Amino acid sequence: MTDTDRLLTKYSKIANSLIGRIESGEFPPGSKLPSLRKICLFEECNLSTAVEAFGILQERGFINGRERSGYFVLPRPELYPKYKLEKPVRVPNPSVPEEVSSLMSELADPGFIPFGAAVPDPQFLPYSSLQKSYKKSLKDSQVYKYSDAAGILELRKKIAIRSSGKERRIRPEEVFITLGCSEAAFLALSLSTKPGDKVAVESPLHFVLYQILSELKLKAIEIPTDPLTGLDLKSYISVIKKESPKFLITIPTFSNPTGSLMPLESKKELLKISSKYGVKILEDDIYGDLQHNGNIRPPSLLSLDTEGIITQVSSLSKSVNPGLRIGWMISERSKVENARRLRLAEAISLPAVPQLASSYFIGSLAHERHLREFRRRLGGLVLAYADSFLEYFPKGTKVAIPKGGFLLWIELPKGKDSRVLRFQAAKKKISLVPGNLFSLSGKYVNNFRINAGVLMGPKVISAIQTLGKIAKEI
Repeated sequence: MTDTDRLLTKYSKIANSLIGRIESGEFPPGSKLPSLRKICLFEECNLSTAVEAFGILQERGFINGRERSGYFVLPRPELYPKYKLEKPVRVPNPSVPEEVSSLMSELADPGFIPFGAAVPDPQFLPYSSLQKSYKKSLKDSQVYKYSDAAGILELRKKIAIRSSGKERRIRPEEVFITLGCSEAAFLALSLSTKPGDKVAVESPLHFVLYQILSELKLKAIEIPTDPLTGLDLKSYISVIKKESPKFLITIPTFSNPTGSLMPLESKKELLKISSKYGVKILEDDIYGDLQHNGNIRPPSLLSLDTEGIITQVSSLSKSVNPGLRIGWMISERSKVENARRLRLAEAISLPAVPQLASSYFIGSLAHERHLREFRRRLGGLVLAYADSFLEYFPKGTKVAIPKGGFLLWIELPKGKDSRVLRFQAAKKKISLVPGNLFSLSGKYVNNFRINAGVLMGPKVISAIQTLGKIAKEI
């Protein structure tokens, strides 16, 4: 046996030993494995051998490494939702259920445990750094003038730089500042479609985007997705050939509600397919900065786009502060100019102070430090939530573990209705979003979305236990 064979045998044995301990329950989902140094001491091996062993566990989906935190056990694959990909569904006249209004009232009530709100816990927000940026903005002479209708130039420059990739260089003239991501999406679609146009949408999809479709009187075709890898490209091609949609709406990087991440090769293939058939894409990239593992951001569709088919919308609401109300649309100059004309007719310009404060903050050392710490903490928090729901909910409950963001898409056992769960939870002052709101055709009634960005404490654990008790009884 060569030295190489002995080394391979050693790290394979270590990996298999750890897998056995994970499968036996010694290291349950969400728990932290011993450090690499402890493994070296216990197994009498060098550091490179331990690293190789942990690499095997990562490749096989048993653990996830997080910067400066260590390695954590992932829920077993059998606990992931496994969707049977259904056929695309045509929805000629999309409308949003009335329960959205009552849900929004719950989300605004400070007395509720905010599992239903897709916003991070206030304790994650960079208050002191933003306060400094606001102080700087108040000393800027631009704060006493009307700003450009498309947004303050320095802010658009910062966003253009952060949104660029190797294949696509974004210019400030292609950036239009909005009041959050929803306004950007509404603007992008209203400038590119007319009532009656067909739009392909991934399903499940955030219900606010469905509200926009309804308001603009667009016809929707729902395309099934995988809870881990996103849009099903075979179904997409089928829809293109049968329905000839004008647009595709997708959240390919940490989607809302599933948290799915489309692999890089699939993103490239999606661009090829869309370019070939002349379909424009609206990419919602609002969670794109919130990857859990490391500081390498997954490339957006926009950053890979060489054909000019992507209009991207995003905001600072999920990664920095929802109260800033700073969002943006990135698109071809002609669309930005049309948006500028609308803004001049409606409001002249947006308030200068939040824009200036954001321009001082974006790209600063404080911004990068905030994102690194936020990502690191989110990774552990999301796993802790997943572990808690699997512990307290009925047997057969499944959770999709995202690689970024802070949303969990949970599947109840067959026969359980998340609408009933939500109604009963509201009586206990706990909010959640039932799965049917993420479909225009009434699907996902046994799914629901949870905000796992709320810091855990006794109240949160108690709320999860209460939800689990309700879920067992309904």
